Parts: sequence; C-alpha cells; structure tokens
Amino acid sequence: MRRGKLHRSRIISKNRMRIFFSPGIASCLFLASLVYGVKGFALFAREPPRTLVPDAGTVPRLALSRRELIASLPAALQTSLLASTAATAADDIGVPGKLKPVGYRATTVVVGGETVPVALWYPLSSDDNSQPAATSDRPYNYRIGIGNLFKVFLGFELPIPNPEVRSGDAAVRVGGAPQANCGNGIIFAHGMLGSRFDMAELCASLAREGFVVSAADFAESISASYAPNESTTRGAIIDAETALLRRDFSATSFGIVGHSAGGGSATMTEGPFALGRCAIAGARPYSGGDPLYIVASEGDGVIPLDRVRTAVPPGAVVASDPADVRWDRSQRSAALLIEGPVAGAAYAPNHISFLDEEANAALVKVLSPLLPLAKLLKLPVLDFDVYVERKDARQTAAAVRPSIINFFLAQKR
Repeated sequence: MRRGKLHRSRIISKNRMRIFFSPGIASCLFLASLVYGVKGFALFAREPPRTLVPDAGTVPRLALSRRELIASLPAALQTSLLASTAATAADDIGVPGKLKPVGYRATTVVVGGETVPVALWYPLSSDDNSQPAATSDRPYNYRIGIGNLFKVFLGFELPIPNPEVRSGDAAVRVGGAPQANCGNGIIFAHGMLGSRFDMAELCASLAREGFVVSAADFAESISASYAPNESTTRGAIIDAETALLRRDFSATSFGIVGHSAGGGSATMTEGPFALGRCAIAGARPYSGGDPLYIVASEGDGVIPLDRVRTAVPPGAVVASDPADVRWDRSQRSAALLIEGPVAGAAYAPNHISFLDEEANAALVKVLSPLLPLAKLLKLPVLDFDVYVERKDARQTAAAVRPSIINFFLAQKR
C-alpha cells in the first residue's frame, strides 16, 4: 500500500480488539439500498428508487441499470478496502483483572456438507504450561460479514470483503492442555446476525467453573463463512456440538444458553439438557423437565417483556433484581424480569446490552456509520441505535452474569 493512500483509511483499534474497516463500505451499502428496488432496504423507502435518465431540454445524465450498479459494488468495495491498513494503536475499553486462565480452541464441525466454525472454551489441566499470547496476537479472530447483512436485508449475495476483528485477552490460552474428563458441557447459541463470540466472556467464565463450552456460528450469523442449506439447521449444528464435546472432552451432561433467537434455541432444542436451559432476551414456552432460567428486560425494544412473561412457566420464581435470584438443586425454574437500571446504569438493559462489551464495541465501530441510513429506511436495528447511545454492556454483565453462572453451577454433576 502506498503511504499516500493511508489518509483514506479508517483505522480502528481497541485494547483486546482490533478492527479493520473502510468507510467505503458504508457508501456502497447506501448505494445498494437505493438501487436494488422492491426487495430489501428499498422496500422501506418512501419512494421507489429511480434510474438516472436524460431530462428533456437538459444535458443528458448518465443512465445506469440497477444490474450494472449492483455489479459495480464488489469492485468499489475492493478498491476502498485496499486503502485500509492494520491497526497498531490501542484504546482502553477496560483491561480485565487477574483472571484464572482458561483454554481456548478454534475448530469446526461438518453439518450438511458444510464446515461450521466452532469456538471452544475449557478448564485447563493442572500441569498445563501454555503461555499468554502476545499483546498483538489476540485469541479470537472473526469477520463482521457485511455480505451477510446484504443477504439478510437485501435478499442477494455479493462478494464483499468483510472487516476483521481480533479480540480476547491474555487469560485465554490458545491450545492449552484441557482438564481430563470435563463431564459438563454447555452450548452457547447466538441470535440473528450474532456470532459465536457474542458472549465469549460468559463462555470463558463458565470454563473457569469447570464447564467445557461450545459456540458455533449458525447459518444466519453475521460472521458465518459457509453456504447454508436445508441441513444446516440450528438443531443439527447443536447436535454436532454435543457430539464434539462427548468425543473430545468426555462430556456426559449438557446445558444450553442462548441470546435472542438463541434463547428460542435454548428453550426449543430437543434435550435433555440436565445442566439447564438459560434463555436471555428471548424465550419460547418450555414445559419439559430440564431446569430453566429466563432473563429479560423492560428496556428491550426487540422482544417485549410482556411477550417473555408468557414463556415463564407456572410456579417459577420471578425476580426483578438480579441480587434476588438464588439457585439450589431444589429450584427448577426462575425468571429474572428486569424492570429498571442495573449496576449503576442509567436505563434498563436493551436487547444487545446482554452481549459482551467487546463484541458490541466491534459492531459499533463497524456498523454505526450505517445507522442514519437504517433509520431513514425504517429498518429494524435490533436496539443497536439505543446501545450506541448508552453502551451499558459492562454494567449489565456485572449485574446479570453471576446469576447465569450460578444457575449452571447449581445443576453441575
């Protein structure tokens, strides 16, 4: 890359997180939203997009078809991304305290002929001698799929480069030796346009308590790198994850935790999940015998609290303050229905407040330039606009995460 082009780059970095993103993506998304027509973004526009045509008595303007404009997008994005360079500076978003190290492994499962990315966290063996990664070499590496956003909202695919995210901290030891016979496995299920790293800190915290945790990218993930088919369902991927935990970690008992659509997975996936089912910011009615914990907030603008109340089973203990949630083996179900601010925040948590601060910071840096366009076109932004203003993931985690961990610990075999 020539030095003269560096001024055209937008370089974003975070301590424990680095993102490589060009502002040209935003302009190309805007162009696509205007030209595609009936399907996708333009469906929400007040007026249909128009092709430029000559006006009588004026100098003719360039006329381009929608197909030609769309076909030009990948080349435009490639050109703009060539102006990007690796981030080297670091901005503090909160350095973690001294945490017990946990093992981490990036792997895959094959489902429906497709290779599905999976992240694994696990307790380390007492004789593990793995060392922290270098500051510049973060353990988690994934991409925020601008192309996947096109596919969901515009209804077609384009070969678009996607910004890279590197995150995680020194307490996560890549390839460390696992503890023998980790009998308790937990599946994390992300929501629509989420990723396997949406709640990586929760997954690592569970690993510190002796669980082995698996998180896969589902077909509608923002970071999914495979072509979904009728066989790559959430249920099929979760089955493949439990088989992986049985084979590689000798897991015999399982639990599941999910956010948003992943909360639906947590309550609807065929079990048993003897370690429990935890549904965060989204749940479906569950009448089985597995332990159940539902977490929701009145600040959620995507899944209303009243809708979640219908999924709370009769007899469940209901609390509005996380400090009031207590778990033991005699308690089979509970719901934390938050009705106000938590842990010093100014507002009740919104839909994505429950995700990790680091994962949300990546989304904010990459996608916030698109918010004006999304609002103009009246697109559902899944509380992203609210989170950009409040940035309360850290407070929400401090208040809510301990009750989730204690839920699974109460069922641990």
